[in-house]
Amino acid sequence: MENESNGSIDRNHGRYGVMIKKSVVIILAVMTILICGWLILGLVSSLDIPSNKNDQFASEQKWRVDQRSDIDSCEKQIIKNQIDLKRTNERQISGRAFQTQILALLIIVVQLILIVFVILIRRKPYS
Repeated sequence: MENESNGSIDRNHGRYGVMIKKSVVIILAVMTILICGWLILGLVSSLDIPSNKNDQFASEQKWRVDQRSDIDSCEKQIIKNQIDLKRTNERQISGRAFQTQILALLIIVVQLILIVFVILIRRKPYS
C-alpha cells in the first residue's frame, strides 16, 4: 500500500513538474520576445530610411560650402570631407541597426515557434 501511494505521488509530481517546466519555458520565451521587440523599436531611430533625401541634403551642404567666399579652398575641402565622413558613418550605423533588427525578428519567430510546440506537446500518460 505504501508503494502504491508513493508511486501516485511520484506520478503527480511528474505531471506538475512538467507543467512548471512548461510555464518557465513560456515565461522565458515571452521575456525574450519582449526584449527583442524593445530592441527593434529602440533601433528604429538609427535607421537611414530616407537615404536619398539625406544624400541630397549632404550634397546641398557641400554646395553651400563651395559658395562661401570667406574660407579658402583647403578649408572647404576639409569641411566637405567631414560631411562625407559623417554621411558614411550614418550609413554604417543604419546597416548595423538593420542587421540587428533582422536578427531580433528571427529570434522572435523562433521563440513563437517554441511556445507553440511547448503548448501543443502533451506528456505521455503514465501506465
